[in-house]
Amino acid sequence: MKPRRSIWTPLQVNQGFLVRMGMNRPILGHLTRMRYSSMAPKESPAVTHPVTEKARVLRHIHFKRRCTFEEGLRIQENYVLHALEAKRMQSKIAQRLRQRAESTASTDLMLDWPAPAKCITTPSPVVLTFEFEPTYTGGKRIKKTITNDEIQALESFTPPGSEGYPNPKFVQVERGGHITFHGPGQMVAYIVLDLKAFHRFTPRCLVSVIEKATINTLRYAPKQETTWNAARRRSNTLGIKAIQTSENGVWIDEKRKIASLGVNVRRSVTSHGVCINVNPTLQYLNNFTMCGLPESSATSIYELVPDATCNVGDVAATFVNELCILLGIKNIDRAVI
Repeated sequence: MKPRRSIWTPLQVNQGFLVRMGMNRPILGHLTRMRYSSMAPKESPAVTHPVTEKARVLRHIHFKRRCTFEEGLRIQENYVLHALEAKRMQSKIAQRLRQRAESTASTDLMLDWPAPAKCITTPSPVVLTFEFEPTYTGGKRIKKTITNDEIQALESFTPPGSEGYPNPKFVQVERGGHITFHGPGQMVAYIVLDLKAFHRFTPRCLVSVIEKATINTLRYAPKQETTWNAARRRSNTLGIKAIQTSENGVWIDEKRKIASLGVNVRRSVTSHGVCINVNPTLQYLNNFTMCGLPESSATSIYELVPDATCNVGDVAATFVNELCILLGIKNIDRAVI
Protein backbone atom coordinates (compact mmCIF):
# COMPACT_ATOMS: atom_id res chain seq x y z
CA MET A 1 0.00 0.00 0.00
CA LYS A 2 1.48 3.33 -1.06
CA PRO A 3 1.17 6.40 1.14
CA ARG A 4 -1.55 8.77 -0.02
CA ARG A 5 -0.23 11.87 -1.78
CA SER A 6 0.43 14.64 0.71
CA ILE A 7 -1.72 17.71 0.15
CA TRP A 8 -1.15 20.92 2.06
CA THR A 9 -4.16 23.18 2.65
CA PRO A 10 -4.84 26.15 4.93
CA LEU A 11 -5.58 24.78 8.38
CA GLN A 12 -9.13 25.48 9.52
CA VAL A 13 -8.84 25.34 13.30
CA ASN A 14 -10.13 27.16 16.32
CA GLN A 15 -7.26 29.55 16.97
CA GLY A 16 -8.75 30.30 20.37
CA PHE A 17 -7.97 26.70 21.32
CA LEU A 18 -4.37 27.10 20.19
CA VAL A 19 -4.06 30.27 22.26
CA ARG A 20 -5.41 28.39 25.28
CA MET A 21 -2.74 25.77 24.64
CA GLY A 22 -0.14 28.51 25.15
CA MET A 23 0.43 29.80 21.62
CA ASN A 24 0.48 33.59 21.35
CA ARG A 25 -1.60 34.95 18.50
CA PRO A 26 1.39 36.76 16.89
CA ILE A 27 3.28 33.47 16.47
CA LEU A 28 0.39 31.53 14.96
CA GLY A 29 1.13 33.04 11.57
CA HIS A 30 0.22 30.92 8.56
CA LEU A 31 -0.99 27.47 9.49
CA THR A 32 -0.93 24.57 7.06
CA ARG A 33 -2.27 21.11 7.69
CA MET A 34 -2.15 17.65 6.19
CA ARG A 35 -3.04 14.11 7.07
CA TYR A 36 -1.48 11.07 5.48
CA SER A 37 -1.29 7.34 5.92
CA SER A 38 1.95 5.40 6.06
CA MET A 39 2.67 1.71 6.18
CA ALA A 40 5.56 0.57 8.34
CA PRO A 41 8.23 -1.22 6.28
CA LYS A 42 9.10 -4.75 7.28
CA GLU A 43 12.53 -3.78 8.61
CA SER A 44 11.00 -1.46 11.22
CA PRO A 45 8.22 -3.33 13.02
CA ALA A 46 6.07 -1.55 15.57
CA VAL A 47 6.93 -2.28 19.18
CA THR A 48 3.42 -1.49 20.41
CA HIS A 49 0.05 -0.41 19.06
CA PRO A 50 -2.78 1.93 20.08
CA VAL A 51 -5.56 0.47 22.22
CA THR A 52 -7.84 3.52 22.04
CA GLU A 53 -9.40 5.17 19.01
CA LYS A 54 -7.88 8.58 19.75
CA ALA A 55 -4.37 7.12 19.86
CA ARG A 56 -4.67 5.91 16.25
CA VAL A 57 -3.91 9.44 15.02
CA LEU A 58 -0.87 11.43 16.11
CA ARG A 59 -0.96 15.22 15.93
CA HIS A 60 2.31 16.89 14.93
CA ILE A 61 2.63 20.65 15.43
CA HIS A 62 5.86 22.16 14.11
CA PHE A 63 6.88 25.70 15.05
CA LYS A 64 8.93 27.17 12.20
CA ARG A 65 9.69 30.41 14.03
CA ARG A 66 12.44 30.18 16.62
CA CYS A 67 10.96 30.81 20.06
CA THR A 68 12.09 30.94 23.67
CA PHE A 69 12.44 27.76 25.66
CA GLU A 70 9.94 29.05 28.23
CA GLU A 71 7.38 29.59 25.48
CA GLY A 72 7.77 26.02 24.28
CA LEU A 73 7.62 24.71 27.83
CA ARG A 74 4.37 26.59 28.44
CA ILE A 75 2.77 25.20 25.30
CA GLN A 76 3.81 21.67 26.25
CA GLU A 77 2.51 22.07 29.81
CA ASN A 78 -0.92 23.12 28.59
CA TYR A 79 -1.19 20.00 26.44
CA VAL A 80 -0.12 17.87 29.41
CA LEU A 81 -2.68 19.51 31.71
CA HIS A 82 -5.38 19.01 29.08
CA ALA A 83 -4.61 15.27 28.97
CA LEU A 84 -4.44 15.00 32.77
CA GLU A 85 -7.81 16.72 33.17
CA ALA A 86 -9.41 14.26 30.75
CA LYS A 87 -7.98 11.37 32.76
CA ARG A 88 -9.26 12.94 36.00
CA MET A 89 -12.77 13.22 34.58
CA GLN A 90 -12.63 9.61 33.37
CA SER A 91 -11.66 8.43 36.83
CA LYS A 92 -14.29 10.56 38.56
CA ILE A 93 -17.14 9.32 36.36
CA ALA A 94 -16.06 5.69 36.67
CA GLN A 95 -15.87 6.02 40.45
CA ARG A 96 -19.39 7.45 40.69
CA LEU A 97 -20.77 4.70 38.47
CA ARG A 98 -19.19 2.09 40.72
CA GLN A 99 -20.66 3.74 43.79
CA ARG A 100 -24.14 3.77 42.25
CA ALA A 101 -23.86 0.15 41.21
CA GLU A 102 -22.77 -0.85 44.70
CA SER A 103 -25.59 1.12 46.34
CA THR A 104 -28.18 -0.73 44.22
CA ALA A 105 -26.47 -4.10 44.78
CA SER A 106 -26.45 -4.64 41.03
CA THR A 107 -24.01 -4.43 38.16
CA ASP A 108 -26.79 -3.65 35.68
CA LEU A 109 -26.03 0.04 35.98
CA MET A 110 -22.47 -0.50 34.82
CA LEU A 111 -23.49 -2.89 32.06
CA ASP A 112 -26.48 -1.01 30.64
CA TRP A 113 -25.17 2.52 30.62
CA PRO A 114 -23.34 3.66 27.45
CA ALA A 115 -20.11 3.86 29.44
CA PRO A 116 -20.01 7.62 30.06
CA ALA A 117 -16.50 7.33 31.41
CA LYS A 118 -15.32 6.02 28.06
CA CYS A 119 -16.95 8.96 26.28
CA ILE A 120 -14.33 11.25 27.84
CA THR A 121 -11.13 10.06 26.23
CA THR A 122 -7.65 11.46 26.60
CA PRO A 123 -6.55 13.56 23.61
CA SER A 124 -4.64 12.09 20.68
CA PRO A 125 -0.86 11.80 21.09
CA VAL A 126 0.87 15.08 20.28
CA VAL A 127 4.42 15.83 19.18
CA LEU A 128 5.47 19.48 19.42
CA THR A 129 8.66 20.30 17.52
CA PHE A 130 10.66 23.48 18.10
CA GLU A 131 13.88 25.35 17.46
CA PHE A 132 14.72 27.41 20.54
CA GLU A 133 16.76 30.47 21.42
CA PRO A 134 19.98 29.54 23.30
CA THR A 135 19.02 27.89 26.60
CA TYR A 136 20.75 25.64 29.11
CA THR A 137 18.31 23.42 31.00
CA GLY A 138 18.94 21.55 34.22
CA GLY A 139 17.40 18.15 34.92
CA LYS A 140 16.38 16.74 38.28
CA ARG A 141 19.82 15.27 38.99
CA ILE A 142 21.50 18.67 39.32
CA LYS A 143 18.55 20.59 40.77
CA LYS A 144 20.04 20.77 44.28
CA THR A 145 23.72 20.85 43.38
CA ILE A 146 24.22 23.49 40.67
CA THR A 147 25.72 26.74 42.01
CA ASN A 148 25.03 30.37 41.13
CA ASP A 149 28.57 30.68 39.72
CA GLU A 150 27.93 27.74 37.39
CA ILE A 151 24.66 29.27 36.23
CA GLN A 152 26.42 32.62 35.63
CA ALA A 153 29.08 30.90 33.51
CA LEU A 154 26.39 29.29 31.36
CA GLU A 155 24.38 32.48 30.90
CA SER A 156 27.40 34.62 29.97
CA PHE A 157 28.85 32.25 27.36
CA THR A 158 28.84 33.63 23.80
CA PRO A 159 30.94 31.49 21.45
CA PRO A 160 32.12 32.52 17.98
CA GLY A 161 29.30 32.01 15.51
CA SER A 162 26.63 33.06 17.99
CA GLU A 163 26.46 36.65 16.76
CA GLY A 164 22.85 37.78 16.54
CA TYR A 165 21.66 35.32 19.17
CA PRO A 166 20.61 36.47 22.64
CA ASN A 167 22.72 35.37 25.59
CA PRO A 168 21.81 31.90 26.85
CA LYS A 169 19.36 31.45 29.71
CA PHE A 170 19.41 28.76 32.37
CA VAL A 171 16.08 27.07 33.12
CA GLN A 172 15.43 24.32 35.66
CA VAL A 173 12.99 21.71 34.33
CA GLU A 174 11.22 18.62 35.65
CA ARG A 175 12.83 15.99 33.47
CA GLY A 176 15.48 13.42 34.17
CA GLY A 177 19.15 14.04 33.54
CA HIS A 178 21.74 16.76 34.00
CA ILE A 179 22.49 19.95 32.04
CA THR A 180 21.46 20.03 28.39
CA PHE A 181 21.61 22.79 25.77
CA HIS A 182 18.74 23.77 23.50
CA GLY A 183 19.33 26.37 20.82
CA PRO A 184 19.40 27.40 17.16
CA GLY A 185 20.15 24.52 14.82
CA GLN A 186 18.60 21.87 17.06
CA MET A 187 15.33 19.99 16.61
CA VAL A 188 13.53 19.63 19.93
CA ALA A 189 10.56 17.24 20.04
CA TYR A 190 8.18 17.15 23.00
CA ILE A 191 6.05 14.00 23.11
CA VAL A 192 2.75 14.21 24.99
CA LEU A 193 0.86 10.93 25.10
CA ASP A 194 -0.92 8.59 27.49
CA LEU A 195 1.15 5.43 27.97
CA LYS A 196 -2.04 3.53 28.81
CA ALA A 197 -3.39 4.27 25.34
CA PHE A 198 -0.81 1.80 23.98
CA HIS A 199 -0.41 -1.94 24.46
CA ARG A 200 1.99 -2.84 27.30
CA PHE A 201 3.86 0.45 27.02
CA THR A 202 6.00 1.62 29.95
CA PRO A 203 8.19 4.72 30.45
CA ARG A 204 11.23 2.55 29.75
CA CYS A 205 9.59 1.41 26.50
CA LEU A 206 9.00 5.04 25.53
CA VAL A 207 12.66 5.96 26.05
CA SER A 208 13.72 3.01 23.90
CA VAL A 209 11.24 3.99 21.17
CA ILE A 210 12.49 7.59 21.15
CA GLU A 211 16.09 6.38 20.83
CA LYS A 212 15.20 4.02 17.97
CA ALA A 213 13.16 6.70 16.19
CA THR A 214 16.11 9.09 16.48
CA ILE A 215 18.53 6.51 15.07
CA ASN A 216 16.17 5.89 12.14
CA THR A 217 15.77 9.64 11.62
CA LEU A 218 19.52 10.11 11.26
CA ARG A 219 19.55 7.35 8.69
CA TYR A 220 16.45 8.27 6.68
CA ALA A 221 16.09 12.07 6.92
CA PRO A 222 16.53 13.84 3.57
CA LYS A 223 20.05 15.05 2.94
CA GLN A 224 18.89 18.19 1.16
CA GLU A 225 16.35 20.75 2.31
CA THR A 226 12.82 19.85 1.18
CA THR A 227 9.43 21.52 0.98
CA TRP A 228 8.62 19.77 4.28
CA ASN A 229 6.05 17.30 3.14
CA ALA A 230 5.37 13.91 4.65
CA ALA A 231 6.90 11.57 2.10
CA ARG A 232 8.38 8.45 3.68
CA ARG A 233 12.03 7.49 3.38
CA ARG A 234 13.32 9.22 0.28
CA SER A 235 16.38 8.49 -1.76
CA ASN A 236 19.47 10.61 -1.06
CA THR A 237 19.11 10.40 2.70
CA LEU A 238 21.62 11.32 5.41
CA GLY A 239 22.65 7.71 5.97
CA ILE A 240 24.16 8.47 9.39
CA LYS A 241 24.79 5.33 11.41
CA ALA A 242 24.00 6.10 15.05
CA ILE A 243 23.95 3.77 18.02
CA GLN A 244 22.61 3.29 21.53
CA THR A 245 25.17 2.91 24.30
CA SER A 246 25.02 2.29 28.03
CA GLU A 247 24.50 6.04 28.40
CA ASN A 248 21.25 7.82 27.69
CA GLY A 249 20.79 9.43 24.29
CA VAL A 250 21.89 8.62 20.75
CA TRP A 251 25.55 8.41 19.81
CA ILE A 252 27.80 8.16 16.76
CA ASP A 253 30.38 6.24 18.79
CA GLU A 254 31.30 5.88 22.46
CA LYS A 255 32.55 9.48 22.63
CA ARG A 256 30.40 11.54 20.25
CA LYS A 257 26.78 12.30 21.07
CA ILE A 258 24.28 13.64 18.55
CA ALA A 259 20.98 13.59 20.46
CA SER A 260 19.90 14.00 24.08
CA LEU A 261 16.84 12.46 25.74
CA GLY A 262 14.81 13.30 28.80
CA VAL A 263 11.24 12.35 29.66
CA ASN A 264 8.83 12.97 32.50
CA VAL A 265 5.66 11.00 33.32
CA ARG A 266 2.65 12.14 35.35
CA ARG A 267 -0.22 9.68 35.79
CA SER A 268 0.96 7.91 32.62
CA VAL A 269 0.99 11.18 30.61
CA THR A 270 4.43 11.90 29.15
CA SER A 271 6.28 15.13 28.43
CA HIS A 272 9.66 16.29 27.12
CA GLY A 273 11.44 14.03 24.62
CA VAL A 274 14.50 14.43 22.41
CA CYS A 275 16.87 17.09 21.09
CA ILE A 276 18.73 16.31 17.82
CA ASN A 277 21.75 18.36 16.72
CA VAL A 278 21.14 19.46 13.12
CA ASN A 279 23.55 22.40 12.74
CA PRO A 280 23.99 24.13 16.11
CA THR A 281 27.05 26.09 17.20
CA LEU A 282 28.76 23.14 18.87
CA GLN A 283 30.80 25.27 21.28
CA TYR A 284 27.58 25.82 23.23
CA LEU A 285 27.65 22.11 24.05
CA ASN A 286 31.35 21.31 24.09
CA ASN A 287 32.54 24.15 26.30
CA PHE A 288 30.70 22.66 29.30
CA THR A 289 29.92 19.19 30.62
CA MET A 290 26.62 18.14 29.08
CA CYS A 291 24.41 15.38 30.49
CA GLY A 292 26.94 14.67 33.25
CA LEU A 293 29.43 13.13 30.80
CA PRO A 294 32.76 15.03 30.90
CA GLU A 295 34.53 12.62 28.52
CA SER A 296 31.98 12.99 25.72
CA SER A 297 31.53 15.66 23.07
CA ALA A 298 28.67 16.77 20.87
CA THR A 299 28.52 16.38 17.12
CA SER A 300 25.87 17.31 14.57
CA ILE A 301 24.35 16.30 11.27
CA TYR A 302 26.21 19.06 9.42
CA GLU A 303 29.53 18.07 10.98
CA LEU A 304 29.05 14.43 9.96
CA VAL A 305 27.59 15.19 6.52
CA PRO A 306 29.26 18.44 5.37
CA ASP A 307 27.19 18.73 2.19
CA ALA A 308 23.85 18.33 4.00
CA THR A 309 21.35 21.18 3.69
CA CYS A 310 18.36 19.66 5.48
CA ASN A 311 16.77 21.92 8.06
CA VAL A 312 15.15 21.49 11.46
CA GLY A 313 11.73 21.03 9.84
CA ASP A 314 12.98 18.17 7.65
CA VAL A 315 14.41 16.39 10.67
CA ALA A 316 11.23 17.03 12.68
CA ALA A 317 8.99 15.53 9.99
CA THR A 318 11.19 12.47 9.63
CA PHE A 319 11.39 11.93 13.39
CA VAL A 320 7.61 11.96 13.72
CA ASN A 321 7.31 9.50 10.82
CA GLU A 322 9.74 7.10 12.49
CA LEU A 323 8.12 7.51 15.91
CA CYS A 324 4.70 6.64 14.48
CA ILE A 325 6.05 3.49 12.84
CA LEU A 326 7.36 2.23 16.17
CA LEU A 327 4.14 3.19 17.98
CA GLY A 328 2.01 1.41 15.40
CA ILE A 329 0.25 4.65 14.40
CA LYS A 330 -0.81 4.84 10.75
CA ASN A 331 -2.13 8.42 10.55
CA ILE A 332 -0.43 11.75 11.25
CA ASP A 333 -2.27 15.06 11.43
CA ARG A 334 0.30 17.82 10.85
CA ALA A 335 0.23 21.56 11.39
CA VAL A 336 3.05 24.00 10.64
CA ILE A 337 3.02 27.30 12.50
